Amino acid sequence: MRNIKKHYDEMNLNELRSATQEFDRELPVGPDGLPGKRLSPSQRAKWKRVQKKMGRPKLGRGVKRVMISLEADLLKKSDRFAKRLHLNRSQLISAGLRRLMAD
Repeated sequence: MRNIKKHYDEMNLNELRSATQEFDRELPVGPDGLPGKRLSPSQRAKWKRVQKKMGRPKLGRGVKRVMISLEADLLKKSDRFAKRLHLNRSQLISAGLRRLMAD
């Protein structure tokens, strides 16, 4: 017989207290006064590599966000077209602009 847990939203107060009891204890404080322990040199190197990849990728000289107005039907059609081509909306608009401005 499987033990199926309730979702937190479905629990009464006593069930919720019992289910979250493990999170009530305090974290141990490290030598720097912060909870937890220091990263090992290999963990720190891995964390730095991950941090470099965070955020949106830069394209060309960077990206500017612009707000444009489109007819609702045109937007729906363009989104469907982009999906067929496995592009997102920005990529579709960028490709269209490049094509129109090509010499």
